[in-house]
Amino acid sequence: SKAHSASFAVESFQSLYLKAHYPLEFMCAVINNFGGYYRTWVYFNEARRWGASIHLPCVNRSEYKTCISGRDIFIGFVHLQNLEQRSAQMVIEERQQGDFRSLEDFLERVPLGLEQVCILIRINAFRFTGKSKKMLLWDAHLALGKQKKKDPMRELFPVNQKKFVLPELEQTELENSYDELEILGFAVSIPAFELLQTPFRGEILSRQMIHHVGRKARMLGNLVTVKHVRTKQKQWMNFGTFLDAEGEFFDVVNFPDSLKRYPYKGKGIYLIYGEITEEFGYPGMTALKMARLPYKTDPRY
Repeated sequence: SKAHSASFAVESFQSLYLKAHYPLEFMCAVINNFGGYYRTWVYFNEARRWGASIHLPCVNRSEYKTCISGRDIFIGFVHLQNLEQRSAQMVIEERQQGDFRSLEDFLERVPLGLEQVCILIRINAFRFTGKSKKMLLWDAHLALGKQKKKDPMRELFPVNQKKFVLPELEQTELENSYDELEILGFAVSIPAFELLQTPFRGEILSRQMIHHVGRKARMLGNLVTVKHVRTKQKQWMNFGTFLDAEGEFFDVVNFPDSLKRYPYKGKGIYLIYGEITEEFGYPGMTALKMARLPYKTDPRY
């Protein structure tokens, strides 16, 4: 269809112009479009490659969708699993009256239940308070846990709440990352490769592949997507796209023989052994062996 081709050409040129001159704003819009071919974390990685600083949601800075200020991109509340849209809207609406000063100030102004507040705490949306997530969770449970009915006598004669002094509660980056994986679906606090049990990051990186054409090497890659294709003999072969430890792309071809013995096993980081190839000046890898690597044990349990 000529009309289809012409209209798509216009959209393509517009997109190319925006990505060339406003790469961070363009990528933020792509994230908010909820379309595209890849999962959301891939677009956040692309924004980071272009120089953006990716920030976890914050009750004082984030909007319902992902927003940008300069080079700072704040993940939107819409990406938080099990956070209700109405809860996010109440936070944003009340914030128009002024930033939240503390967790206590937030709880007084926004009538959210304990479960919704805990989601925001676990994603570190109250980090401006300077308190650890475990301390904030303790405070939230004290304030909302019992959900007592209002006592008219208490309203007439306010009673000062007893303040408890807690010991220092350790909160590790690994714990934060597992909270992020559970709530967002991807880690922000530390790179995904830091979740691996092994310190090995591959013998070469994506930018070094062109200098190793014709040689065999081991590489580590975070799986982005897989394309399934049938050969002339009706056998399955795959084309895989990965990100290395520096967040750069590289492509892998899995021919039928190796694919049968070493198939893809879902999302995650893979150790891939194969031969480095080159076509039209662009390097790739023909996989001979492949295995998904285990993550560190979740320290929260």
